[in-house]
Amino acid sequence: MTISSLIVETLPQRTAEVARELAAREGVEVHGADESEGKVVVTIEAPGIEESHGIASGFIGIEGVRGVDLVYANFEDENLSGRPAESESGALADTSEASGGE
Repeated sequence: MTISSLIVETLPQRTAEVARELAAREGVEVHGADESEGKVVVTIEAPGIEESHGIASGFIGIEGVRGVDLVYANFEDENLSGRPAESESGALADTSEASGGE
């Protein structure tokens, strides 16, 4: 499972319409919109990194979207293809077994 938080930048006059379109998309939840700033805060929940990227990439095709900014991403170990696990803060987690001393 991959969970990402993004800010979608919009033309201010289209912010409400963009927020409705985003909310209708599978795996997307809208958490807030600021029409004066032209920004919509969303999260994406997807099975993996590639699926999450595909959903986010689709945002740019919505009329009135000016940009998509990734704020945060959290993904499970099985999405990492053999790389070390990451903690929720994005820092590499220690996945090695504890040794008897140094």
